[in-house]
Amino acid sequence: MRFAIKKVSFYPKIALLASLLAFIVIGLGAYTRLTDAGLSCPDWPVCYGYITAPHTPMQIKNAAQLYPATPINTTKAWTEMIHRYLAGAESLLIIFLILTAPRQLRASPCTLNGIRLALVLLLGSQVVLGMLTVTLKLTPVIVLGHLLTGLTLMSVLWWLFLISVQTPPVQAVRNTSVTFSGSRYITMAIWLGFIILFTQISLGGWVSTHYAGLACIDFPFCNGQWIPPLHLQQFTSDLITIHMLHRLGALLTAVYLSLLALVLLWKTTFRHVGSVLLALLITQVLLGIINILWLRPVWIALAHNMVATAMLISLVTLLVRNHQKQQRGAI
Repeated sequence: MRFAIKKVSFYPKIALLASLLAFIVIGLGAYTRLTDAGLSCPDWPVCYGYITAPHTPMQIKNAAQLYPATPINTTKAWTEMIHRYLAGAESLLIIFLILTAPRQLRASPCTLNGIRLALVLLLGSQVVLGMLTVTLKLTPVIVLGHLLTGLTLMSVLWWLFLISVQTPPVQAVRNTSVTFSGSRYITMAIWLGFIILFTQISLGGWVSTHYAGLACIDFPFCNGQWIPPLHLQQFTSDLITIHMLHRLGALLTAVYLSLLALVLLWKTTFRHVGSVLLALLITQVLLGIINILWLRPVWIALAHNMVATAMLISLVTLLVRNHQKQQRGAI
């Protein structure tokens, strides 16, 4: 699968902008959850019937009459609406990328159709899940699906950006380094890391949607116990079980990604990305511990979400660059 980009093309810039906007939208979504602003607008896609958060005395009066059971919090409503505005802008960029891909990306028709279909399905799913998040009043499985679809969409956009830019030729390095970089073993290792991290983010999302972040208020213990009684059959309701599974998943993720990063630093030409991954991992572990000990301050919890997203981006980068190395015959 070979890609090329036409000279002086704006396509990579749009793909990069869409990726960055997706990253910001994910952050705003996390902030909305952390500040309990998810239902500050009880309707969708408008807010109390307005395209902005109600802010004038007349709008606030009308909103109170329209939804008497929903207290009006203008600040939280603006948080939700800004999140929706940026999500809408991201959607427009994605539609542009879908429509212009055949003219900008030199790839096989099958590959182009795959790119367009993936973007269409992800975007459509994300819009529907965004609506259901509000109309079904933050049902945990819907909120988690909304988060994971957003992360998948961002990963595809970042992948699209990476394949749309020219990469420098492989520099001469030790033969063992080049061979291991493009081998099927490192490919499998990176993919496994991606799956483990995505699963761990899913567990973190499950913690967030159930507000289980403070089910254990100490570390490394959980309310004075190393391993409290876990009730796996109550995975959808027992907050301590939900919290502890995320902790155990974090341990597995930290060990595996640490080993992967060290291998990348030692045996491959991806040392720069490997060092970034290791730095992000260390930061993420520290943020997770601080988040508990400081009783989940909003900005620490938000940083915890965003660093996890950045780690996912680094693994997507590794997957793409390793594939490009194989395509250039550097194995």
